[in-house]
Amino acid sequence: MKLTLPIPPSVNHMYVGPKRAMDAKARAWFTEAGLLTRKQCVDQGWGMTKEAWLYADMKFYMPDLRRRDSHNTIKILLDVMEGFVYENDFYVMPRIQLVGHDKENPRVEIEFSEA
Repeated sequence: MKLTLPIPPSVNHMYVGPKRAMDAKARAWFTEAGLLTRKQCVDQGWGMTKEAWLYADMKFYMPDLRRRDSHNTIKILLDVMEGFVYENDFYVMPRIQLVGHDKENPRVEIEFSEA
């Protein structure tokens, strides 16, 4: 199973207020990424896994050369795929394989495999 999603917001920048609610930009990303995830799961005939350990190999293609911590995006990435790719992100082991640059098409590519 392979997914391609837009670069998610960093955990450092996506929360507002004392209750740490997602800001409007993060909510918009979450909605868009959820729709894309669902579509790609259907297109690839992926059945949601339950209690099966998965590797999530991630390749980040950032929009510019500014320093970013790709690992600060993993929480929202794993959360948005719950209910589509897997039942619970407890069973997902994320592995960042690459952080690159693509000004024209910033994205994160995620490939799942059984652990």
